Amino acid sequence: MLEKRSGVFCMRTEIALIAGPRAWGDTKLSWLARVPREVKKLLGTEKETISFRTVKSLWFGEIENPDHHAARDVRRAAEIVKARNDAQTLAAKYKTLVGAMNATNPGIYSEEIARLERVARLLCGGGGS
Repeated sequence: MLEKRSGVFCMRTEIALIAGPRAWGDTKLSWLARVPREVKKLLGTEKETISFRTVKSLWFGEIENPDHHAARDVRRAAEIVKARNDAQTLAAKYKTLVGAMNATNPGIYSEEIARLERVARLLCGGGGS
């Protein structure tokens, strides 16, 4: 029973990551209804690969198979969201470092500052060069 509950918890965590924060007007169902659209967008598919009903089944533990196509799609989409969040966090740290280097002595660190700024832009999806 513990294994099943931990699997449901893991899937709920991934679904929550994809759905994003609940707005004040969201019900649980309206919040979960975002997931199929977000998975479609994150995976870059032409049509939704999972339905709202499937998301509800994953959320409530009705689908237990970890190899179910919807569970795999949710996991892949959650990995993309996690990677984007990590990139944003790293970019923010680089921007803080650039600010500190500029405040200390911009002349000495000019090449490093330029390099860190380029990397931060790339991490934010702004392109480079």
